[in-house]
This record gives sequence, C-alpha cells and structure tokens, in this order.
Amino acid sequence: MGSEKSTAAFVSAAGADRRIAGVAAAARAVKTLADAGADEIRLLIGDAGAPARATRDDIERLRGSARVAVERGEGPAFPLPTSWDVVRATGKASDGLVSRWLNRPISQRLTMLALAVPRARPIHVTAVNAMIAVLIVPILLFGGHAGLVLGGILFQSASILDGVDGEMARATWRTSAAGATIDSAVDIATNLLFVTALTVNLALRDHDAIGWIGGWAVTLSVIGGMLIAWRVRAGGGPLGFDLLKRRSHRIRGAVDLIYWAVQTLTGRDCFAFLFMTLIIAGLERVALYIYAGVGTVWLLYVFASLLPWPRPGFRGAA
Repeated sequence: MGSEKSTAAFVSAAGADRRIAGVAAAARAVKTLADAGADEIRLLIGDAGAPARATRDDIERLRGSARVAVERGEGPAFPLPTSWDVVRATGKASDGLVSRWLNRPISQRLTMLALAVPRARPIHVTAVNAMIAVLIVPILLFGGHAGLVLGGILFQSASILDGVDGEMARATWRTSAAGATIDSAVDIATNLLFVTALTVNLALRDHDAIGWIGGWAVTLSVIGGMLIAWRVRAGGGPLGFDLLKRRSHRIRGAVDLIYWAVQTLTGRDCFAFLFMTLIIAGLERVALYIYAGVGTVWLLYVFASLLPWPRPGFRGAA
C-alpha cells in the first residue's frame, strides 16, 4: 500500500511561523494533513528563509507518524482558520447555561490574550486559579461583609477562568489526562475552600444553625467527590465530572429531564454565579441553604449516575 503525500505552501518563512491560537501556521497545516491520512508532507517556503525553532518544535509535536520535509518552492496558499475561529470552537457540548451564555464568551476572549503570550501553557492558568482559591479563604474569613462580596466575585472569576486552561489545551492540542486531573482537582478544592470559609464566616457572625447547614453542604461535597474519584480511578480515566454527564445521557424521557435539571443546578458555573449574585444582594445565608438543599439532591444523583444500569436491548439468554 503506497504512502499518501500532501503539500502545504507558504509565501515566506514568516508566514509559516505566524502564530494561530498559539501554534505556528505551518504546524497547523501539518497537523491537518496528518489527521487526513498523509504519510509524507512537503512544506514549501516561497523565500529563502527557514522556519523558526518554535515552529519546528510545533511541527515535531504535531506531525504524528508523518514525515515532514521543508523545501523551497511555491504553491497555492494552504487554507487555515483564524485564531478566533480556533478558540471559538473550543466550547464543550456539556457546557451549562451560565457557562454557555456568560462564562464561555468571556473565557474565550481571555484565552485569545493568553495564547498571544509566548510559551504560555494551560498549566499556568490552572496555577493562577489555584492561587485564587487560596486567596479566597482569608478574604472570606477576615474581610467582613466586603470580604464576602469580594470572595463571591473571586469565586465567579475562578469559574470563568476555569474555562481558559481547557480552551488553551484544546486550541493547541495539549490536552492530557494529567492536565485534566489537575484542573479538576483545583476546581474541587476551590469549591470546598469557598463553601467552608463562607460557612465559618457566617457561623462566627450569626451564632446559629447556619454553621451546621454549611457543614452538611461541605460533607455532601466531600462524599460526592470521593465517590466520583473512586469510580474514575477504577475506570482508569482522568478526574472530572464528565463521567456523570456521560452516564446521564443514557437515560431518556422524564427521568432524563430531571437529570438535566440537576446537572444544570449543580454545575459549578451555575452555583458560582448564584453565590456571587446572592452575596452581593446580601442573601449569603440563602445561598448556603440552597447549596445544602441542592447538594443533597446532587449526592443522590451521584449515587444514581454511578449505578451499573442495564444495557438497552439486553434480553438475557434464549
């Protein structure tokens, strides 16, 4: 069986080096052709220049098993998307309502800025989110009412920023199980630190049952997170909540509608925005009551989603 040969032409080395959403144009062409089945790829450069080292590194990372040769020559310009086209396509079908209509439009514009920074990587954004999580704790504990408001805004900001590292990874083909696990671990830690610090703040301020309500909410989150981590570990996949979404998609009808509603209400994008809004409105206690109530339903949802449901169409032995 013969090899599949393809060609991509650029007017100049500068054109081949042009960064499109953090990846050299020549490397994007190589990746496109390799994914289409090319075994041998010729990169034609119209001038006497040679691709920069960063471009060669991108090509090596993305060429797969294809052989790439850089030659001087001319040809039709290879069609490539714009940076915005690439970033705009990084949304996820599983996005919640707040993420789809508020967070994602903001995070994708932040991703455009991040990808314009040389050597910026998704892990750098994850590290920034981790620092925000740590910063939220003293602000909530010692900032009084202003600290509650600032903490709520930071929590919503972390929810928006959470989309940036994933968008960067998908735009530059840097997704990995390790990166997804670290990102999810930071998300879980941020949620727990925020709710715990808010609970302590309200318990010390009001001296009533709100501390027990918040403690119940935190306990639910920990148990649910441990169940998900156990199931993901057993399956060998990266830590994350997509497992629940995949399982729920197997269910149809009224039950599927209920699952969708629970997913929407318990999604991080939804409750982060809800917490910020209620705290700004001075209804932080209401936010914690809602979180505890919905968290109870969410834990039942986790149990139901992780049960070994029978496969459709199975009738048993004849």
